[in-house]
Amino acid sequence: MRKKIAAVFLSAIALIIAPLATNASATTQSGAVSLARSACGSAYNVTVEVGDQGLPDRYYWHVLLYNPSNGYNCAVLVKDSGNSNYGSPSSMSVAIRAAGGSWHRDSGSYTTYAGPVYVHAPSTCVYLNTKVPNHEWTSFALGCN
Repeated sequence: MRKKIAAVFLSAIALIIAPLATNASATTQSGAVSLARSACGSAYNVTVEVGDQGLPDRYYWHVLLYNPSNGYNCAVLVKDSGNSNYGSPSSMSVAIRAAGGSWHRDSGSYTTYAGPVYVHAPSTCVYLNTKVPNHEWTSFALGCN
């Protein structure tokens, strides 16, 4: 009986918490893309990848954009406004590389975003890497044509 009550209780909590976690970061996805486009330049008009890297109280978006006229990709790591240290400097890093190439990285203490970083990779897969305190993420191949 206790197990059944505990299961119902945990399910109820999950139903309450899951939408809160999603809404905390989902509300600024378009803002993250707009900020990345502003940082990369207006010619970067193809959104290849946008991902929420939500960690408890620390939300980040990685954004990968492409400029079809010159074959360059641009990556930016954006702090979500729901991030507990939004507007305060904190360690952030974003890197991009073409398949078989070397990493191009921007690292530092930033209030809003890290990047932009660029790599020339027309018709080539690219990889992203992001680092924030106590968390590192590397993508699978992206933008492969």
